[in-house]
Amino acid sequence: MNPLNAGQAKAGTSLRLTLCDGLLIEVPPSLSAITTYVLLEQEAWFEKEVGFLRHFLKPGMTAIDVGANLGVYSLPMARLVGPDGRVFAYEPGGEARALLEKSRSENRLANLEIAGSAVSDGAREGYLAAASSTELRALSAADSGEPVHITSLDIEYAAHGWTSIDFVKIDAEGEEERILAGAKSFFAAHSPLVMFEIKAGDAVNERLRDLFPALGYRTFRQLGGAPILVPDDRTTQLDRFELNLFAAKADRAQALAQQGLLVETIPDWTPGTTDYADAASFWQAQAFATLVPPRADGLLSGDADYQNALTGYAAWRATGRTTAVRCAALAFALKSIRAACALACTAERASTWARIAAEWGERTESCGALNRLKRLINNVSFQEPFLPAAPRFDGIPVGPRPVEWFAAATAEQLEHALSFSSMFSGLSSVLPWICSHPFATAEMERRRVLIAARRGARPKVPPRLCEPAPDHLNAEIWRSGMVPGTVP
Repeated sequence: MNPLNAGQAKAGTSLRLTLCDGLLIEVPPSLSAITTYVLLEQEAWFEKEVGFLRHFLKPGMTAIDVGANLGVYSLPMARLVGPDGRVFAYEPGGEARALLEKSRSENRLANLEIAGSAVSDGAREGYLAAASSTELRALSAADSGEPVHITSLDIEYAAHGWTSIDFVKIDAEGEEERILAGAKSFFAAHSPLVMFEIKAGDAVNERLRDLFPALGYRTFRQLGGAPILVPDDRTTQLDRFELNLFAAKADRAQALAQQGLLVETIPDWTPGTTDYADAASFWQAQAFATLVPPRADGLLSGDADYQNALTGYAAWRATGRTTAVRCAALAFALKSIRAACALACTAERASTWARIAAEWGERTESCGALNRLKRLINNVSFQEPFLPAAPRFDGIPVGPRPVEWFAAATAEQLEHALSFSSMFSGLSSVLPWICSHPFATAEMERRRVLIAARRGARPKVPPRLCEPAPDHLNAEIWRSGMVPGTVP
């Protein structure tokens, strides 16, 4: 038996996993399937945009999911829009669609309508190419693969008579341009927020960034640390970790801005006297502030750029301010921390840099700061205020070994930031160390076991993963040997 598929006999044709939001999802019983591996590892999908939808979608809304696959978007969307809303999911692949239909039944989502057609620029018959995982299947240029019917959003609009569409997700493995070509009437009649995949493999589809404005849409990206959309700046290179962008017409953008979910223009921002005082209060409220001796002058740093970085970040965290001002303060903080670290990059500053860059959405830059921080860990002296690299550590007591606490925050953030999943990166240099410390989450232990299982090592499931916990919802599956490639 293939070790990756061990446990399949017990699991049947699929594994039923519980996600962190309580939804159930059926996935293939193989660690070669991307969704299976990621959901066993993280108990959530790795794209930040799923979290945005929890703030945007409301009961009664109507959404369309083009390229639904196993339902990591369709299922939460259907629950969010409620019985009075509708979700139309398009998934041409027979295996993925059958599992999605099972998940729909298990979650009692009668408002989720699943169609077996592929979406492109018109009606015809075609083929869906085979792939190593259902997420990677695309329409085939050759006359081979799984036969599928192809439709378009214009055709579906006419057939359903849609009167109002609030959200459209497009993830069709390179078919996005043709989907837009077959949706001119649809987009002329409706004004949904659109989320579209911007990368095909490692390449950014720059044409999509031009096609949406031609349809009257402006493009946005989501911040890394909050459900907020900011303008897609075409003058700067898109971060290599950015997988999706959003597009909205003016009316939709204005409505989102009124809800605090979008900023149409980032204003200029510089701190004033009250901002410096607020930053000092923000710092003193942190549980780990006692690690740093206070300055006699009341400032957070004698370096103006680092003082500004900390002040800007405190203003970003001030929820009483407008979303536009908060985003402007975060942008200012990033500019300031870059300047501060160019002058002197201490461990404390590198940690702060990694945190600010990540929350602004510059994940590649954050990874660079984390790698610098990794080399500086042994020199940390806690002489200046700082932000722990991993936000989770804001609420974790420092304990008697502050350097280990600081190092654990760095290692955990490195593990999360360097790759979307350990499926793509394998065993990192920091994961064994993380798992040996009490700060480790259940996810870190799941990563360690899954990596070993995927390479055929047949690891034994450790006791921690056999017991349910708030951060470990699928203990029964782990305990019973249903995780492929593991030994119970």
